Amino acid sequence: MLSRISWIILVLFFSLDASGQEKFFDSLSRAQYVQRFPDYFFIWPVIKQRASSFALQSTNNPNYKLSYSPNIRFYAGLGFYVFEIGFQFVVAIPRPPSSIDEYGETNSLDLQANFVGKNWLLDAFTENYKGYYLEDSSNPLPSGTPKLQRRDIETWNSGLTGIFFANNRRYSVRASYNFYERQLKSAGSLLLLGSYSRYILRADSVVYESASKDILGVEGNFKNMNYSIVALAPGYGYTYVYKNWFVGATVALGPAINWFNYETLQSTKSIIQIRPYLNWRTSLGYNSERVFAGVTYSSQTFDVEYENINFTSRNGSLRIAIGYRFREVGILKKRASEFLKPKTR
Repeated sequence: MLSRISWIILVLFFSLDASGQEKFFDSLSRAQYVQRFPDYFFIWPVIKQRASSFALQSTNNPNYKLSYSPNIRFYAGLGFYVFEIGFQFVVAIPRPPSSIDEYGETNSLDLQANFVGKNWLLDAFTENYKGYYLEDSSNPLPSGTPKLQRRDIETWNSGLTGIFFANNRRYSVRASYNFYERQLKSAGSLLLLGSYSRYILRADSVVYESASKDILGVEGNFKNMNYSIVALAPGYGYTYVYKNWFVGATVALGPAINWFNYETLQSTKSIIQIRPYLNWRTSLGYNSERVFAGVTYSSQTFDVEYENINFTSRNGSLRIAIGYRFREVGILKKRASEFLKPKTR
């Protein structure tokens, strides 16, 4: 009996030792590919361009398209990485009077939150735009000519996207996405993306004018609509490194279930479809021990077919950031988890 117990203890000891060794070698392997900055805090100014638009296109006449866009394009703000948590605050840059005369006025609310771990990324967002201008492919207007403005159109777009990366021993999503780490050698990883989003559009009247009814038809001319999307998409991410310069990209493609509801002047209808889903982002920049700078672009596209019309919603974001890492001093050496620990006497 004593011999059996001794063998069990011995097996458990070597199992725990092997587990500890595996973690040690994982950490050693990652250190050759990824540099962390546990003793630094970061500050960076940032400029963003967001493109949130929707379009209606005839399936019978693909050359005919109505595009609706808000007159809000650029944001500026400041980012911080302190207590091992990243923050970023941006506000819309006001449009000049000449732009408002041509494209109309848009009110907006744009809230973004990003949470990034060793091998996962979580994006949450909500956007509200009120005031769109219309561009008709069959009747392009010269630059400077006021576009057809729809102050009554309002959209809400909210969503949550999570990405899991399989190879956290060599690949760092933190390095290419927000500079919290530094990729030392080129590496890639398989990924799995899951996403949920909800889009709501409201207007005082139907979205397109009588001149478009001959091509797009009457049945698809809604004044209120909403759709929800659940997507699951595999993909791949890769970062190429040359000295302190890098180029990174992630792509995910898979199926999505769309629940589409729209209200016309005559009735309310619902459609459920399975459609392709595409999520991609690219980054290009410079990342040294102290100085970092880069450009990141990400894009999501959703589309649904109804009443011989293809409805497409696009959401793209271009971000330019330049920052510097400072040595932590005093209270800045603490971690967020330390502030949450209960005080002991």
